[in-house]
Amino acid sequence: MVIVWEIESDYGHFSHPATIYSSLTYPIPPKTVVMGMLGAMVGEIDYTPLNSMRYAVSIERLRGKNEFCFNGIKEVLSQLNPIKSNGFRNGRKQFYRELLISPKYKIFCDLSDVEESFREKILKVAQKGISLYPLYMGVNFALAKHKILAIYESSFEEELKSSIRVSSAVSLDSDFELESDRVYSDVRMATTVNSKREFGGFRDYLVELSGRDILCRDIKVSNIDGEYIEWS
Repeated sequence: MVIVWEIESDYGHFSHPATIYSSLTYPIPPKTVVMGMLGAMVGEIDYTPLNSMRYAVSIERLRGKNEFCFNGIKEVLSQLNPIKSNGFRNGRKQFYRELLISPKYKIFCDLSDVEESFREKILKVAQKGISLYPLYMGVNFALAKHKILAIYESSFEEELKSSIRVSSAVSLDSDFELESDRVYSDVRMATTVNSKREFGGFRDYLVELSGRDILCRDIKVSNIDGEYIEWS
């Protein structure tokens, strides 16, 4: 089963795990974020069954990035006891965070290898176009709206193309050509997460930031309604 859907918001932020105080964002939602979104749709806290899902994402709109600064406490939350203390011992610290401006994505989810019970839960909410919990574009102040575009009963066969324009992000190992009228970024993102929130399966991707396609050669892709995407 393949579900194609859109998600958009005024702002977005997908934290890069290598940053703490100055929090940078990925330009697209990693697979682990999409897994969390699907978990929210069906009301499941444990969305690890989706590790076996294949996904692809393309940018439909992204109007750059901005950053803002906010004051935060420096203590570990589990050690705070503001009732018994006269304030925070370590004071406050300024934190910087990048924000994506007006992000909108098309997301392709191949659930063929996901366990049937979880797949059926997703199918039920997808058919109704609902989400049991609110969806956020990575952070809880970026409330998002989503729309199911299509549901296919079977997965799409992959074709090896000698030269093709790919709509989605592609593996950085792909044979691609950089074109002067496009804007590119390379990112390293996780593809699995376990019950302890430990991330793994990191892969390197090439992303075209203006929402245009990527010229590739000798690449396996699937054709979904006229768009070529590479599964991850």
